[in-house]
Amino acid sequence: MFSSQFQAHHIQEKRRNRLSCLLQGAQTGGTIYHMTSLAFLIDVDNTLLANDGIKSDLDAHIRVEMGPALTARYWELYEQARLECGFVNIPLALQRLRAQTTLAELDEQTYLHVRSIFDNYPFFKALYPHVVETLTYLSTLGTTVIVSDGDSIFQAEKIFASSLAEDVAGRVLIYDHKQKYLQEIMNTYPADHYAMIDDKPDILADCKPLLGERLTTVFVRQGKYAEQPLRPGFTPDISVQHIGDLRNYSAAQFLRGQE
Repeated sequence: MFSSQFQAHHIQEKRRNRLSCLLQGAQTGGTIYHMTSLAFLIDVDNTLLANDGIKSDLDAHIRVEMGPALTARYWELYEQARLECGFVNIPLALQRLRAQTTLAELDEQTYLHVRSIFDNYPFFKALYPHVVETLTYLSTLGTTVIVSDGDSIFQAEKIFASSLAEDVAGRVLIYDHKQKYLQEIMNTYPADHYAMIDDKPDILADCKPLLGERLTTVFVRQGKYAEQPLRPGFTPDISVQHIGDLRNYSAAQFLRGQE
């Protein structure tokens, strides 16, 4: 009879192997897809997943395990890693927490419990309303591709565990900064026109001049960037309050960038 620890490890290995199969080719740029008229480049955090709520929930759980002082220390390391990397890097923050905290302060069993909170978080419960229906609808208009910023481990697990990878048939790309890889993205998923869907207006503003009329910028006003002032000279082609609102837009509107 397997121990619960072995079972948990075995499940994690199966999930990672399955995730690797889903993402192979797409992440490496090894698979080139046929040209389509329209491709959707869709962000994850606060676009498809309510990431601000996830962070609050994780904070409550790890606070129970470690107490307020170590929890505060973890979030300090989280912010340090985010500033250094330019994206959220939870594995790095956890590694630093272990390296910088004595066993007397944080025993190994408690640390492993904390890691398991991140590894086994039910991300599918954090999907915004109508995400699955929206992805299904957009797939009838063009090719849906998840293009996410983040670390290649935790972010990939999040996308798999939430079912988002399956919802876009494994078309998932993860970068440190997606703006730097637009040509690689277009080479992997060729299209006449792209619609970039994101909750961060600065990313949309960075990408618009690089692709010009080939890109429709779609600002989803969800999460902490919803009320962020727009960069001078930039106006999103389409703005919506909720990701589900995109079900009301036609292919022609995405192609024209018409509100």
